[in-house]
Amino acid sequence: MDDTSLKEKILYLLDVERLSRRQVIGHLHIGYRRLKRILDKQCPSQNPQKSSPLEAYRHLLDEWYRQYPRLQAIQIYKRLQGYSYAGSLSSVERFTRSWRVKKPVTYYALDFMPSEEAQVDWFFADLENVGRVALFLYVLSYSRYAWGKFYPKTSFEFFLDGHLECFKHLNGLARTHRYDNLKSVVLKHTPEKIEYNPQFLEFARHYGFKIHACNPYKGNEKGRVERLGRDVRASFLYGQVFKNAQDLNECFRLWLVGRNSLIHRSTGKMPMDMLKSENLLKLPSIEFAPRRIAQGVVSKTALVEFETNRYSVPSSLAQKPCGLLIYPDRIEITHASKIVARHKRSFEKHKIFQNPLHIESLLNRTPLFKRQRILRLIESMEPVFYKFLRAQGEDDSARLECAYQIFKLLKNHNRSVLVSAVAELLSMGTYKTKALLSLLNLPAQKDPDQVFPSDQKLLDIHYQPRSLEEYDQNN
Repeated sequence: MDDTSLKEKILYLLDVERLSRRQVIGHLHIGYRRLKRILDKQCPSQNPQKSSPLEAYRHLLDEWYRQYPRLQAIQIYKRLQGYSYAGSLSSVERFTRSWRVKKPVTYYALDFMPSEEAQVDWFFADLENVGRVALFLYVLSYSRYAWGKFYPKTSFEFFLDGHLECFKHLNGLARTHRYDNLKSVVLKHTPEKIEYNPQFLEFARHYGFKIHACNPYKGNEKGRVERLGRDVRASFLYGQVFKNAQDLNECFRLWLVGRNSLIHRSTGKMPMDMLKSENLLKLPSIEFAPRRIAQGVVSKTALVEFETNRYSVPSSLAQKPCGLLIYPDRIEITHASKIVARHKRSFEKHKIFQNPLHIESLLNRTPLFKRQRILRLIESMEPVFYKFLRAQGEDDSARLECAYQIFKLLKNHNRSVLVSAVAELLSMGTYKTKALLSLLNLPAQKDPDQVFPSDQKLLDIHYQPRSLEEYDQNN
């Protein structure tokens, strides 16, 4: 029986037969909900619903959702508590449902001229044997030619290095670069203005490209690089295991070559072929240094802390301010605009990296412990140094002297050269310092200076030379 016929039957039983609703349900074999639905349509409730206490806050909700369209009900609830709202979270969920309904969005396809624009972004992945890595991706919007590289971090120096490596690969760059609101590019983005990172503005000015920052929460504005990131996860990373970071980047480079050689679904051409039509900007003659600048203070122990690791500086700079030039592969420490220390960058945690020459002045002030400290320092510097020193035997004086000789050689010789020379001596079973000097082709030690008397008149000696005829007579 349809609802129209059933409605008339129900009304007849209620009004004419004077049956109760329970009796009508039993007589017609229908459910209570169906009965109520039919009667509500026939006789809508005359009692108006009570207005919600949240009506008083409607103007606030309108303003909040205008600024932040993705606010959740729990966030609104916590904000309202600051305005003396005493209602429940469920009431807020029901009242704000109309604001939180996803609205259909229409996107328009973007067309670009050759070399007009490139899209740049970071993507992340957690990989076995490698750990968490960040993928720098660069896509030319016209040709869809893609380039990328995996890095251990997304900090500013790696962001610049990704650009520089890509510029070298392309032998040029696009005229405009489109970015999300990355901290490396944008410090603050409001409807009124955009505050850019001044160090990145210097980089953009050096290479002559314009910066286009996408609107917040508008990933569709850089859809080409977003789509590439999804393809990398689905087609390259999924189900793959890499030996290390180097193996990861080598495999990714080959994957990009294959992808750039495929016919693109939108252009109908290969990105590699369309790259020839890109009229890219030329690179300047001077390359920009991929570094980040930070400030620090030298500790009492002449160490500078960076990312939980500590790097040494000359002991004379203890407790003085310093600057840090942070590169992807090294750390340079400056004082008074001069570089006072260089160290290889480490991504380990809570390590100390010390150059023995930095504590030379401190050792000179404590001669009693000078040799012992040098010995401990040289032993901890390189494993081959430790083996070479231990091979000197049980004689402490021999080890102290050998460590001191290596310490002096570090002043004028590259550390890697000394490591190679000591390793070669160990392989030959030779543990003498003279052999090390010979291997480095050092000049022989000069003879000790001659001793002269204080009274130079003593050197004025005269004698009568003998005639050679006496020798002839003896023969």
